[in-house]
Order: sequence, then structure tokens, then C-alpha cells
Amino acid sequence: MNPVLARRGVVMGICCHPYDVCTELIARETGVIVTNEYGEQLDALLGVEPNVTWVGYANEAIQQQIEPLLSGALKRRGLLN
Repeated sequence: MNPVLARRGVVMGICCHPYDVCTELIARETGVIVTNEYGEQLDALLGVEPNVTWVGYANEAIQQQIEPLLSGALKRRGLLN
């Protein structure tokens, strides 16, 4: 989002950091699917500065329904390669 917002002259007001997803392992072990923006396993750098992009799905069936739609919408808007 940063490049898109910069072109619009807007600064990102809120973002997610590694400490915001510190319970990802617990969620994953209970069946929640947490991925990065490319559908891969989340692998965020630990620290207080890095921004983290993540998507959470309650289960595989929901992921299969939503992920293609979400990816398509992000690509159409130039937010995902």
C-alpha cells in the first residue's frame, strides 16, 4: 500500500507489526490459516519497526473461496504483483 498511497500524497495511518501477530503460531496450531499477501506461510521479521502484511482464514474451505478473490482484487488495483 505504501507506493499507492505515496502516489496519492497520503501517508499510511496504521499498519501491522510483528508483535501484532505474535499469536500466529497458536492460531495455526488450532487450524487457523495465516498467510502473507502471496498466500505463503507468514514469516515476519521480529522487531518493532517492520510492517507485516497478513491474511487470516478460519479454515481451508474459506481460504479456497476467498483467497482467489482477494488476490484478484489486489492485483487489479496494482497492490500485488
